[in-house]
Amino acid sequence: MGTLLLVRHGETEWNAEGRIQGHTDIGLSEKGAEQARSLGQRLVDLRIDAAYSSDLKRTSETAKLALGDRNLVLNKTSELREYHKGIFEGMTLGEIQAQYPEEYPKYLEKDLSYAPKGGETTRDVSIRMASIIGEIKAKHMDETVLVVSHGGVLRAAMVFLLGMELESNWSFVFGNCSLTIVNTFADNTVLRLFNDTSHMMGTVHHGMTG
Repeated sequence: MGTLLLVRHGETEWNAEGRIQGHTDIGLSEKGAEQARSLGQRLVDLRIDAAYSSDLKRTSETAKLALGDRNLVLNKTSELREYHKGIFEGMTLGEIQAQYPEEYPKYLEKDLSYAPKGGETTRDVSIRMASIIGEIKAKHMDETVLVVSHGGVLRAAMVFLLGMELESNWSFVFGNCSLTIVNTFADNTVLRLFNDTSHMMGTVHHGMTG
């Protein structure tokens, strides 16, 4: 059995402002760094055999703070990046509605084939995440692996891991610096904990690996 510790990056200034980040390389805010340190405290006694993050600063910074003093190489890959949101990057939903009134309702629809100009579709991202998460799962079948990524693509990762229809992408939400735990087997994946943020509220969920 393997274990994947799936983490969304800590908060950024753009998160706080409601701005769409996508591939834009925004670092953690001080609040986000503190969230990542609290996750590190939660994981401090847990053996972690390997670590992956996207190559964007907000995820790699989160991963390094969560790993603490462990002597582990952080494998950074563009395959774990957030959806590319094209022309919408840097904008709030209100700004999209004002500047692209015809595109706005399309952006909100649950449409696997829609992408903002220059961006990726949900279908594109689902294929990308199935590939990289499948690779990580297969490579570490008997190990515990930290994977720090982004809210949108982690939804696609869950759909793949749990064998769900692609439309289920919209059935998940990941909070900043939340922890999700899945146990992996050659023929199955079991969800053990989802979107848990108790480490940031002074109460740790003691069933973390149980």
